[in-house]
Amino acid sequence: MKEYNTEDLNQLAMEIILLAGDCRSLVDDAFNAAKNNKDFDAIKKILKEAREKITQAHKLQTDVIQNTVLNDRQNVTMLFIHAQDTLMTINSELFICEHVLQLFCMK
Repeated sequence: MKEYNTEDLNQLAMEIILLAGDCRSLVDDAFNAAKNNKDFDAIKKILKEAREKITQAHKLQTDVIQNTVLNDRQNVTMLFIHAQDTLMTINSELFICEHVLQLFCMK
C-alpha cells in the first residue's frame, strides 16, 4: 500500500484536472463537429479520444483510492478533492454528449 504525501496528491490532482480538461475540450469539439454537419465517424473519433482522456484521469484517481482505502492517516488535499469533482463532472458531460450525439447524428 502506497502512502501519498501532500505534494504527491497535488501533483496527481493536477494531472487529473488536466486530463479532464482535455476531455471537456474534446466534448466541445464533438458538439461543434455535429453543428458543422461532420459525419458521425469523425465525431466518434473525437469522442473516443475524449473517453481515453477521462479513463486515464479515472485510473489515476482509482489508484489513489485503492492505495489509501485502509490508511486512516492518509492526507487529503483540497486540490485532490477538486480534481475528483472535476473528473466526475466532466465524465457526466461526456456521457451525456455521447448519448445526445448518437440520438441526433445516427441515420
